[in-house]
Amino acid sequence: MYFHAIAVLPGGRRKSIVNKSEEQMLTDFVIPFVKNGVIKARWGATTQSYQVLELRIYGTEKSWDKKSGVQIDKFIGTAKNRFAQFEKRANKSLGATVHRVFIVMPIQGEKFGTQDEQRIWKEYDARFEVIENLLGRYDAVAIRIDKEHTLDELVKKIKEEIEKSAFVIADLTDERPSCYFEAGYAEALKKPIIFMASKESVVNPKTPTKIHFDIHRNVNYFTNTKELRSKLKSALDKNSAKLFISE
Repeated sequence: MYFHAIAVLPGGRRKSIVNKSEEQMLTDFVIPFVKNGVIKARWGATTQSYQVLELRIYGTEKSWDKKSGVQIDKFIGTAKNRFAQFEKRANKSLGATVHRVFIVMPIQGEKFGTQDEQRIWKEYDARFEVIENLLGRYDAVAIRIDKEHTLDELVKKIKEEIEKSAFVIADLTDERPSCYFEAGYAEALKKPIIFMASKESVVNPKTPTKIHFDIHRNVNYFTNTKELRSKLKSALDKNSAKLFISE
């Protein structure tokens, strides 16, 4: 029997994990997901940890061959989602620990909205992926809260994730009250915070970004995702002893 997983990531992204044995799927993916809501996997050129919102697992008698041209969803067909069975076994075991990093970021625009709404959504999603990929090099996972919650659930989830995080990265571009709330809560818990912001607004291009006067001197400003990565990497390296503390 071959097992395949579909991992649902923030922003509606999906990643496939295919052709694993039952024990491989349980040990390498399900146990860490059940414990931390994260998994470590190789997608593309690098292996790193990812926040996973949902994990679905399917079994097939044959292995999936990418060269066949058959999409994994079609190959799985009507197979039953076996996650519940794996979850029961995972709850009896312990998963590996990774550094959780809460990402404060305006979740604006719409993936399937107007052209302007799509532009805004794509820009912030691209920023998150840059941060996510960079943190993976430090054995850390980026945690982002998306829109799929009621207000009460959202506030509770935000607090829980900040409390579990090693530190916080806050993108204050197009500053919003919710972003200041999250950053303020992290500061109250004495969590280290790396402040970032693009020099111009995403919502209103060519309009300079304005940051509240209390923190504007501590912000790492950038003009594009390449500079965002460079500035963030510099901040991580400079403060690594304070940020990546083993429990």
